[in-house]
Amino acid sequence: MRKIKVALTGTFRPIFHGDMKSVLYRSIEALKSGSSEMGFEFIPVEKGMETLSDAASVAERLEGEGVDFIIIQNSSFADGDMIIPFFKSSARLAIWGVEETTTDGPLPLNSLCATNLYVSIAGRYAPGYAKPVKWLFGSAESDQFRKRLGATVRALTAIKNIKNAKILQIGDTEFGYHDLKYDTRKLEEIFGVTIEKLELEEFYSEYEAAMKNEEVDSKVADIVKESAGVNAAQADVRKSAGAHIAFERIISKHGASAISFRCWPEVPNKIGLMVCSTIGRLNQGGAVNGQDVVAATETDVLGAIGMMALKYMSGREPILMDLSGWDKETDSIYVWHCGNVPKGWFDKSGFKLANHFNRDKMGTVREGRLKQTEVTALRFMENDASAFVGSGKFYDREFPIYKGCSSWMNDLRINGHQVSSADYLNTLLVNAVPHHLAYIDEDVTTEVNEFCAWLGISVLNPTKYQDYLQVPKFIR
Repeated sequence: MRKIKVALTGTFRPIFHGDMKSVLYRSIEALKSGSSEMGFEFIPVEKGMETLSDAASVAERLEGEGVDFIIIQNSSFADGDMIIPFFKSSARLAIWGVEETTTDGPLPLNSLCATNLYVSIAGRYAPGYAKPVKWLFGSAESDQFRKRLGATVRALTAIKNIKNAKILQIGDTEFGYHDLKYDTRKLEEIFGVTIEKLELEEFYSEYEAAMKNEEVDSKVADIVKESAGVNAAQADVRKSAGAHIAFERIISKHGASAISFRCWPEVPNKIGLMVCSTIGRLNQGGAVNGQDVVAATETDVLGAIGMMALKYMSGREPILMDLSGWDKETDSIYVWHCGNVPKGWFDKSGFKLANHFNRDKMGTVREGRLKQTEVTALRFMENDASAFVGSGKFYDREFPIYKGCSSWMNDLRINGHQVSSADYLNTLLVNAVPHHLAYIDEDVTTEVNEFCAWLGISVLNPTKYQDYLQVPKFIR
């Protein structure tokens, strides 16, 4: 995963009496020490900008260094013109105001006023500048500052790693799953991804070659070792190993960061294999020749993008799940899929390799209960540039629990707002959210909102349950 490059530069106006040089110096030192923990590469500009010429020089230098995010600290008040050279930068911008250095006498810095000035210029009076600008305030060591900057770093890390990523769609969109179709041009425009479509024949060819390779046997041993037991035929486990090798070769050959795979009905009919457990294994860290990838079932390209966003902003392993039940009595919803989950998502009992729930004599899936954890659910919709962001807790209960991998989810929230299960379900259905949601085992609602804000994606708020028909606001 590539880190973002964060630069800090400061504005000076020597007529002010505050020690602006010390303010900038202390800020540089604080960000230097915090950059490793927060996960960014830090590029400080140690000399403050006093003139428009200084600002132009700094902006040009940082553009040449490929900086992703420029923080302009108002170490003191300075002319509004000094932000203008940065409007030509490809980097995103933040304006940072600091606290005054004295409590009486002449105003030492007037930093917050400068921040107000710069943000206003960028937002209202900069011809042709369409990017949002983030504001920051206070000491670099303060909790608020670290939270605000941390959300930005994680969101921009996801944006950077998704941009120019190649996603392979292997096979046509899944039979009848029209809600998973997408507009390639819009995905490229919003996220900067490249979609490459492959025929299933390429998978079959690599699979057949893999099954003749001695590597299959060692892969079988690894697959079995990860499980808590095998309730599937050994031949099917061996086929799963061959499928894993085939995916590795395809991903490496095409230089892909993610795949979305048409897993039925052709593949089980042709080679007698359900690839669910293999998809789960691909989503484990370093699963493809030591590299991390994302794998989505049922040719869900937007699901893969949601998984990538969650992965890159959290550093954790995402999953893609269905909404398969509603219990009004316990105010819970049921999250389920056939058996396509990384091993780290299961509870302490782990998972067993088993046959598919509606193909009794065909494996392999990963069958087990998911762990109790905080989660975030995400779905992007490109046709109206919107997103559903839910959160809650996976919790343990005895029943009903079905074959496959699943959990009940309660303590439900939509975009940070506490909601009932009726409101949660209503928001999904009224707003026609597609039936796959990506999940990560952490609450990253803040980071997802920042990600969406930078990319111009609107985030759905709760649509409160009513007995009457409710019509979505989006236009088809």
